[in-house]
Amino acid sequence: MREHRVGIMQGRLSARPADRLQAFPHGTWPEEFALAKRLGFDFIEWIYEAPRALENPIATVAGRAAIRACARESGLGVRSVCADYFMIHRLAGGSPSDRATHAAALADLIRWTRDIGAVRILLPLLETSAVPSVELQTQLVESLQRVTGVLDECQITLGLEMETPGAEYAALIRRAVHPRVRAYYDVGNSTAQGFDVADDVTPLLPLLEAVHVKDRVSHGTSRRFGDGAANFPGFFSRLAEGSYASDFLLQHYFDADPEGAASHSLGFVRRALAAAEGAA
Repeated sequence: MREHRVGIMQGRLSARPADRLQAFPHGTWPEEFALAKRLGFDFIEWIYEAPRALENPIATVAGRAAIRACARESGLGVRSVCADYFMIHRLAGGSPSDRATHAAALADLIRWTRDIGAVRILLPLLETSAVPSVELQTQLVESLQRVTGVLDECQITLGLEMETPGAEYAALIRRAVHPRVRAYYDVGNSTAQGFDVADDVTPLLPLLEAVHVKDRVSHGTSRRFGDGAANFPGFFSRLAEGSYASDFLLQHYFDADPEGAASHSLGFVRRALAAAEGAA
């Protein structure tokens, strides 16, 4: 049976921000490494977002050294970086000058990602950064082509996260025509769009780099695992049938008890994975 790495989104082991579910934990990020290790996670996904971006440790030489030190001391590394920064500083839309500036910022982030020992970047193409039109998709592909050389140089994979049907999602990734541009599928977000994730992910299986796992209701918000509408048995079975062998990242709902929510979520996903792998 395949043993998948299961990671946790940064910030899920700190007090939840008052106004949103996800944010970089400026005051507590070092402590999350040892706690995630103790709970049984295999890695952390770092958050790089627009608010206070210059204060994010990944943006400085000293900060990246501190990240590597925390990984070394805890025995738990960073394998991926969630680039929420580009939901504001978009790679499609705006002026050509803006897009070129933002692509240069992505090239910097690729180098920083390599420096902390991670292997992939999640690029969210949803909400403010979605690319629903042919024009926006063309601009996105042009921006991505600006950084493919840096992806190769640094051996980093760029995983695109979208909320479009799987066949359209796969078609856009193929337009990038580069092996280091792949899919980073989100089970909860696709469920919220009304998709049956077991069917929706099928066209993406040859392109699938990693998976964000959370539960949501159809056309609604996040819930605790098991309280939403995601078809986890079907989804994990489809991945097992397709011999998916990469990572899962928990981006679960949490509230007043971050540690308890993380422990519950990890147990739920591990059990679901074991059941799917055993039946495949």
